[in-house]
Amino acid sequence: MKSEIIDRCKEDLKLKKLTISQEIEAVRESMGSDTKSSAGDKYETGREMMNQERDKLQSQLSVIDRQLESLNQIKTTKQFVNIDFGAFVKTSVAQYFISISYGKISVQNIDVFLVSPVTPLAQLMMNKQEGDKINWNGKEILIEEVN
Repeated sequence: MKSEIIDRCKEDLKLKKLTISQEIEAVRESMGSDTKSSAGDKYETGREMMNQERDKLQSQLSVIDRQLESLNQIKTTKQFVNIDFGAFVKTSVAQYFISISYGKISVQNIDVFLVSPVTPLAQLMMNKQEGDKINWNGKEILIEEVN
């Protein structure tokens, strides 16, 4: 299942990357075609807004690149005893893939939450094993399976 989760995320991230790249190109074209008018301040304000938009999009692109890089580091055949980066964790309340902060996806009709190892929930799970329990927001959660 890990391979399917990773493949699905990579597809989604590559699509987002393509969309953002197209948006960056559109902003660049806008900046290139924007000509200075007699209202100089208005021109400068518009140009600065386009610069900020471009910077925001480039930042999003960098995040996606780091997420793709993290996914590429996961060894799907590695078996885990203790929860760590790359582990698939089934609990009494949900299923988690300790990988990147991505949210919920459905694979094989199963909802899986992708969480970064630095998130508070993942931090609670780190180094735990099957049969261990954690307390999350006042609720006891049993770790049923680690793979």
